[in-house]
Amino acid sequence: MKKLKASVGHSDNIDDAIKDALKDVKNPNIVITFFSSKFDPYKVYSKIKSYVDKNTEIVGASTAGEISSKTDCRVNTISIMAIESPYINIGIGVGENLSKDIKRATKQSVVNATKSLDKNKRMTIINILQRAYIKKSLHELLRTKFFINMLLLDGLVGQEENYLRNLSLHIPKETTVIGGSAGDDFKFEKTYLIGNGVYTDAVVLTMINTFLKVGTAIGHPYYPTKKGALVTKAKGRVVYELNNKPAADVLKELLKTDRISTEVFARYTTGIKSIDIFGEYMIKSPMHETENGGVVFHAEIPEGSFLTVMETDEEYLIEKFKKTLLDAVKDAGLPKKLGAIIIFNCALRYLLKCHYGVNDLFFIKNIIGEDIPVIGFNTYGEQGRTLGGSLGHYNQTSNVLVVADELVDE
Repeated sequence: MKKLKASVGHSDNIDDAIKDALKDVKNPNIVITFFSSKFDPYKVYSKIKSYVDKNTEIVGASTAGEISSKTDCRVNTISIMAIESPYINIGIGVGENLSKDIKRATKQSVVNATKSLDKNKRMTIINILQRAYIKKSLHELLRTKFFINMLLLDGLVGQEENYLRNLSLHIPKETTVIGGSAGDDFKFEKTYLIGNGVYTDAVVLTMINTFLKVGTAIGHPYYPTKKGALVTKAKGRVVYELNNKPAADVLKELLKTDRISTEVFARYTTGIKSIDIFGEYMIKSPMHETENGGVVFHAEIPEGSFLTVMETDEEYLIEKFKKTLLDAVKDAGLPKKLGAIIIFNCALRYLLKCHYGVNDLFFIKNIIGEDIPVIGFNTYGEQGRTLGGSLGHYNQTSNVLVVADELVDE
């Protein structure tokens, strides 16, 4: 007997995508949608709402490309996943006015998500816990994730780090956080979020309480070179000086380019080594040059850190994605049956895939299986924890969330 039902629709027509997503899932707990900026978000939300029960939660975001089990990535389309399970509780909390009052927006999202989670209880928690403790060793249960915080943030207000800093004050340090920032097809004008309504300059926090096996992993396709520079003057996402010289001049010299552009940074980018025990390199992508010779990045760059030039190639790109995918499955406890996969893929990583002609879906189907429902989108940044547990906002990564069709006591 299936513990989880998930179905996907993907089309350039909203109604067709909804009908496909609801073909095998009649009473979903939640509907997730990722859609091109060409669609009116209010129409997307109202149409989905008209097809589902009033108690179904609806979340989503505008994108820089849509992903599903029907296609690796398409633009100008809408992808939809419907999920139904008696073993999932969902809570949705929206925090508004991120750019004006980040503390209030964070608290608003957490409080509302918690209230919604309590209202939407569907399962008898104590019975499953008792069974899990009887059937599983304590060692196995230590890795069990009972709560997942899935984030969708406005991708243009630059408040991801501030939101994560405030969020960490409201949730336990070990709680899983995964998500992505909304896009608008590289127009960089306005992004939209859906959280039982339509919002901008906001965050949609989806709290998932489940006794299904779940796992997450974050990975990027770059390796460090011996080239880099010390960040000698920076504030927030702007680096003014590298090695006490104008940042743009130093970066151009390091990358042997005469211009700072998206195309350049899809293949060659920069990273900072994490200070936790694993010392992973996390990608912090440059965005554009300022008038005074500084460089604006897609993520915060701490003053005093060392910015390392990162490179990649086709083989490494493929192997790292396969590893991230397998790490997420391993994190879920190596379940025999998977129910759904959600992917937050950086828009710059998408450009890199296009450069090499790499199709992630090919590897998902070959490693995981042909029939696993998949949904995702190309983001303007990704949120998650490093292997050492550091919570952050990163670039050019793939964040993968897998949900098994198995209970934690199986």
